[in-house]
Amino acid sequence: MATSAEQTFLAFSRESESALASNAYELEGMKHSGVSLSTRERTIVLLMGRGLSNKRIARQLSIAPETVKSHAKNIFWKLTVQTRAQAVYRASTLGLI
Repeated sequence: MATSAEQTFLAFSRESESALASNAYELEGMKHSGVSLSTRERTIVLLMGRGLSNKRIARQLSIAPETVKSHAKNIFWKLTVQTRAQAVYRASTLGLI
């Protein structure tokens, strides 16, 4: 007969395994989601991933900061994310960068 601690561990292990399987399934689905980014959007996501601000990205690409902001909004919409970190992660997971 399993102890209370062993039962708790087994239940936790099953939940963890189920969560990992679910996440793997979701990631596999995302890879085939048909999302695409333009070359400029991919460049901007890469620079976001390096920690550059919109202003620094604009300087590096010789474009206006508002243009970077516009690209960022498009990227967030296409990748269905709300933060720069999420955008970089999602783009990477999807093989876009």
